[in-house]
Amino acid sequence: MLGAGGFLGRHLVELLGPRALPVVRPSAQIPGGALAHDLREERGLRALLEDSGAHLVINCAALASPALCEEHRGAATALNAELPRALGGWSAESGARVIHVSTDLVFGASAAPAGGFLEEDAPDPVSFYGESKAEGEVALMERDPGALVVRLPLLYGDPKGTGRGASEALFSSLIRGERPSLFTDEWRCPLPVSVAASALAELADEQLSGVLHVAGAERVNRFELGLAIHLERFREHERARHELRACLRAELGLSPERPEDTSLCIRRAAALLDTKLPDLAEGVRLAAYPA
Repeated sequence: MLGAGGFLGRHLVELLGPRALPVVRPSAQIPGGALAHDLREERGLRALLEDSGAHLVINCAALASPALCEEHRGAATALNAELPRALGGWSAESGARVIHVSTDLVFGASAAPAGGFLEEDAPDPVSFYGESKAEGEVALMERDPGALVVRLPLLYGDPKGTGRGASEALFSSLIRGERPSLFTDEWRCPLPVSVAASALAELADEQLSGVLHVAGAERVNRFELGLAIHLERFREHERARHELRACLRAELGLSPERPEDTSLCIRRAAALLDTKLPDLAEGVRLAAYPA
């Protein structure tokens, strides 16, 4: 497993237990966090994977901050595009399987169609992060058509010490005494990180290839998500109304550009998986938030 120390990776390691052999060793620092081993170099990656004896690799490693990807484009390309390319070369030659985690942010230049983007819809990102992840998908599949790309949405839930995730960002802002500004015109299909990990663990036992969208069953804006998370944690409507601010994306003038709607259609995943993909109300109940 690559990226075992990250937000999603830590949840997945807990689920897989002894099966989740982290095939990475700390050595290289990448902006935004530590990347185990120097995975930017294909020869080193191949040696690492061969030494591990892995027959399946789940790749959760990425530079996932859009802002950091803009600032450190070389690192973003290395992790988000070149690493999947190298994985595809190794798996095609070795006969091993690869499950590669991607993102709904490979879309965004145009709003999602009714029902969300389908797996076969052409990526059209607005950020360099999205571009690098889309490039990684293509590079992997060109070298190993038998690989599986799993596109995930915005994740929330217990950060397990990583400081990552939508809920952690919200709570950290509240702890600092800030009033978070949450968009009413930015739409996603958010999913508890624990459910995303369960879906990936289930897919590890399947022989699927191509692209699969795994996301929440409900399209919501960022304010609706923040409000639901806040109410689940504190159970105080008046406090939530006082502490959270609804706004439009244009009001904050953020960079890089933020997409309006990257909602994913999960019809295919819902039919394939035993893992239930919840709506927002059920999702916030499932998400475990540390005290």
